[in-house]
Amino acid sequence: MKNKNGKEYFVLLVSVISVSTAAIWIKLASDVPSPTIALYRMIIGSLIIIPVYFSKELRKPNKQELKMTILSALFLAGDFSFWTLSLKYTSVASSIVLVSTGPLYIILFYFLFMNKKPTFKEITSAAIAIIGIAAIASSDISLEIKGKMLFGDILAMLAAASIAGYLMAGQKVRKTMNTVSYIAILYPATAFFLIFPVIFTKSPMTGFSNKSYLYLLALGAIPQVIGHTGFNYALKRVRAFIVSMSILFEPVLSIIWAVIFLSEILTIRQVIGGIMVLFSLYLSLRR
Repeated sequence: MKNKNGKEYFVLLVSVISVSTAAIWIKLASDVPSPTIALYRMIIGSLIIIPVYFSKELRKPNKQELKMTILSALFLAGDFSFWTLSLKYTSVASSIVLVSTGPLYIILFYFLFMNKKPTFKEITSAAIAIIGIAAIASSDISLEIKGKMLFGDILAMLAAASIAGYLMAGQKVRKTMNTVSYIAILYPATAFFLIFPVIFTKSPMTGFSNKSYLYLLALGAIPQVIGHTGFNYALKRVRAFIVSMSILFEPVLSIIWAVIFLSEILTIRQVIGGIMVLFSLYLSLRR
């Protein structure tokens, strides 16, 4: 994939590796409710980036930039809420592959809201990814316990739609706003939106094991600060569709971590479905 934006692609690679660990930290923090996990992730991420508020690059956004950053934060909060909850119901393999299908939604959103017709290559890659998704979902239908795994798959797909909105809104505001100024508003705003699911579900914020607090710290530091900050940095020069397609490499790494650290067993249909989704990535990026 030859491109003059070599630095941005390297950042994307580091970001994908970092974000791929998120599912493991969430699974390991098994005594923490899903809404609480999502809120802790953003609170910790917001605290870690406190030094950016003293940066010379920080500037006050205009009304349009502020509006789009808040919208991006709302989508990101939706992504974290749906995806974190999905991991309570379905496997890491299924959840991480399904939530990585944001590019399909970006194609759809571009068509519906920006009147941009998808190319034949985009349609082909999307069709292959959809078949792969169906293979993964059919595996969970046969494995489901009272419908829980299938419900988790649906939540993961809602998360994928949310992250597509997050990247598209982020790309628009990043055209005029630097990374430091963007995340200085994005992360605290996302944390604010995530307070409401915690209140609505009456999820506790304390009383967890010491190990769980460490897992939450790792979740906020690695996938959030390193991973998502890297994605937001790359959005300056790399299209949202390409950034979202790069995230499709995440399932491979996440599944490997799940097999190694969580002893999850893959089904044939999960493997085939995952390969098809990744092949759709190859078609999308191929020139």
